[in-house]
Amino acid sequence: MENKIIVTTREELQTLIGDAVAAVVPKLADFRRKNEAVETDAMTVEAAAKFLTAQGIPATRATLYNLVYKNAIPHRKFGRRTVFSKRELTQWIEDNTKRPATKEDAALRIAASANRKTRGL
Repeated sequence: MENKIIVTTREELQTLIGDAVAAVVPKLADFRRKNEAVETDAMTVEAAAKFLTAQGIPATRATLYNLVYKNAIPHRKFGRRTVFSKRELTQWIEDNTKRPATKEDAALRIAASANRKTRGL
């Protein structure tokens, strides 16, 4: 193949580049849509344990299997495989988080705890 030099005007070059980009953009959009459709929030046991630990809930595989056995955590079974949903785990954390009714209640509990600890010294 022989290298050739093409002489063109600025406007013609802009048109050529614009046409090439216009031809590629729909293909990229289709590629992106296909990949977004495949994306899921499903997690393996290992990924769920890491996710929960990152949320401040220490979890191991054994902990999760124990919770699954007790049916105490949202999960799905596919044959022998256990799968967790990130969205459902986030909701489970929210549902099981205990919060005081008001800031005053929280302050009173902290003060009471501090009093108990100082009396024990």
